[in-house]
Amino acid sequence: MFKNLLKVAIRNILKERIYSLINVIGLTIGISCSLFLVLYILDELSYDTFHDKKDNIYRVVTHFEEPDNTFSWPIAQIPFAEEVQNKYTEVQHAVRFIGAGRELYVNAEKDKRFYEEDIVYADSSVFEVFNFEILQGNPNTALKAPNSIVLTETLALKYFDKESPIGKSLQQGENDYQVTAVIKDVPHNSHLEFDALISRNTLPAESGSWGSWGVATYLLLKDGVDYKKFESTFSDQIYDTHLKPIFEQFGVTMEYELQALETIHLYSNLEGESGGGDISYIYIFSAVAFFMILIASINYMNLATARAARRAKEVGIRKTAGSTKWQLIRQFLTESTVITVVASLISLLIIVLLLPSFNYVSGKEIELSYLLQPKVILALISIVLLVGIAGGSYPAFYLSAFEPAHVLKGQKASNSGSTALRKVLVVAQFSISITMVISTWVVYDQLQFIRSKDLGFDQEHVLSIMMPDEDMRNKYEVLRNRLMDSPYIIQTATSNTKPGQGLSKNLISVEKEGEGDEEKGVDMYSADYDFLEVMGFTLVEGRNFDRKYTTDTATAIVNEAMVKRMGWTEPLGKKFTFNNEQAYEVIGVIKDYHQRSFYDPIEPLAIFFRANNFQMHVKLKGENLSEALATIEDYWKEVNPDKPLEYSFLQEDFDEQYLADIKRGQIFTVFSSLTIVIACLGLLGLAAYTTRQRDKEIGIRKVIGASVGNIIFLIYKDFIILIGIALLIAYPLAYFSMSKWLSSFAYQTDIKLFTFIFSALLTLLITVVAVGYHSLRAATNNPVKSLRDN
Repeated sequence: MFKNLLKVAIRNILKERIYSLINVIGLTIGISCSLFLVLYILDELSYDTFHDKKDNIYRVVTHFEEPDNTFSWPIAQIPFAEEVQNKYTEVQHAVRFIGAGRELYVNAEKDKRFYEEDIVYADSSVFEVFNFEILQGNPNTALKAPNSIVLTETLALKYFDKESPIGKSLQQGENDYQVTAVIKDVPHNSHLEFDALISRNTLPAESGSWGSWGVATYLLLKDGVDYKKFESTFSDQIYDTHLKPIFEQFGVTMEYELQALETIHLYSNLEGESGGGDISYIYIFSAVAFFMILIASINYMNLATARAARRAKEVGIRKTAGSTKWQLIRQFLTESTVITVVASLISLLIIVLLLPSFNYVSGKEIELSYLLQPKVILALISIVLLVGIAGGSYPAFYLSAFEPAHVLKGQKASNSGSTALRKVLVVAQFSISITMVISTWVVYDQLQFIRSKDLGFDQEHVLSIMMPDEDMRNKYEVLRNRLMDSPYIIQTATSNTKPGQGLSKNLISVEKEGEGDEEKGVDMYSADYDFLEVMGFTLVEGRNFDRKYTTDTATAIVNEAMVKRMGWTEPLGKKFTFNNEQAYEVIGVIKDYHQRSFYDPIEPLAIFFRANNFQMHVKLKGENLSEALATIEDYWKEVNPDKPLEYSFLQEDFDEQYLADIKRGQIFTVFSSLTIVIACLGLLGLAAYTTRQRDKEIGIRKVIGASVGNIIFLIYKDFIILIGIALLIAYPLAYFSMSKWLSSFAYQTDIKLFTFIFSALLTLLITVVAVGYHSLRAATNNPVKSLRDN
């Protein structure tokens, strides 16, 4: 029985090659794009799920409340982990990750030396909490002893080639680290990223205090512990015991929160975090995948019913020969399923061929083995069932319901209900497509806004060079003097950060406008005399740091946001202190600039003077860049012969904050465009159906004198009405959804009226092109043919 159904289905598909080809193309586009999006979504949802104890692992977050400000950090203090592990039975293990900074590591035996900045100190229990696969060594003892280091597979290969590194050493300054284990590279779907782990015992036991933050801390709770209840318990107790005596006098309160491991990648956007995912894109891409399949299904339904007249006699003959309605339904469903399976197989081939390109565009590392995951296979089966059975069900029931007595007499196989349904489906198609056109344009506008908005500084042709060790910093002035003699270089400066990087926030005692001081949490960093010039900051009041003033070692420059927050009418001369150190006097005010991305508002900032910081910046003239870089490299080798030169351009570093958004925008744009292509195929189907159903009406109109233009306008009028309805649905949907998306940016573009006008004009143009062939053909046909009974 099935074999006969399949044979007849294939015969009918091959008989109508053009019709079948259009269906296969539309379904292939829809299924391919949906599967790509499914792979993207599953990869995003897989972050940190490879840890066996993931359900009991929580990251510690500190929430701060000042009298006029609130913020949260994904970090705690160094003593915190030992406190909770020793005093609370709910905690099985506590693990800290402490950044080691950017340092030079050396394998003297092989004369290999590289700067590394993704190496962290970690507690020895790290492998009891997290599942990082051990390739060599014993995970139970790997980080027990001081000066032990665990390398990732890539780092081990980098320093030791293919030799086993176990028992061998890496030097960093005066430190000599012994390699105790090698682990597989941290999976790409982990929010934790590092290249090596150094034993926490290497650091002094008493390092860190309850008044300083900077340590990523994770707790493994015992089974059955209610983390919310535990959170409130330890948060209050630790605050009262250790933090209240320090911060209550300043009007600052804080509490700890526990963040479930699996929620970090998609749901966390705390201060200092970057490069994570966004759950809103999961919803958006899920909707796009569903809509693409839905539109492809609608296309099949429209095209199948559009050719109903051709199959009406087939149905009549089959029924006369004894076929039942359910036999016909099975036949038509078999045809739709065969077409869907063919499209699915082609889609799988397309995915295999284009997956590397998709990875490049999306920034993913999805492998072909993903296609064998149960969730992907289930998604593919669901697509086949949805399109093949659900999409084919309406045509099957519609076609099988024809009365043989009517269709064999040549009467039209139509009813008003089916016509209305097809129009509803086309309105749905174009509502979705128009919404995506508008959304794509808004995303593009926001990304352009980010790239073109005045950042408050000049990031072009600024080279950044790290100077992590003291010897390099002491030689800075020598290097600077050599560089300033070069015709390719405008200026050099140093600071301990740069735009695009995080800042330290310190509680400072600030002089108020009237009498007395008050405590405020303020972003701070240090810089030298020439930093403002190199960065192109605009000085709106006061002066810059100047070598002729010896007192500038105790001065600071603040931004406009700082002046506003402090309520200063006369900021120059105001003073502040932090860490009970010397007082710094405000000598200048700079225009607000974006230290962080547009997701974050501009915070109050103080730049205090310090010479020879670890971040060097070189402002180039922008001409002959290759010669300029060669000159810098030559001078660097003269001054620092044993230290490799590593640099980056400020503009590239700053733009990395938006790399994930740019890639998501590219994905959204491509798939939105393909959605419109699929919708056009559906429009072709409805145009074919409409003109075929109205051929007698058109013939009569031509006989009584209607011109070709009149006929074309008559056909277009119906489609224009459908587009008008689609616009009324799409406009508010697109506006509210994109307004919500834009709200995630602290600084955002406006949703322009032109975007809505453009979407309407584009839709009309597509309609004119798609319907043009059928309308022109109907208008120029010989009316005698259409008026003759078939």
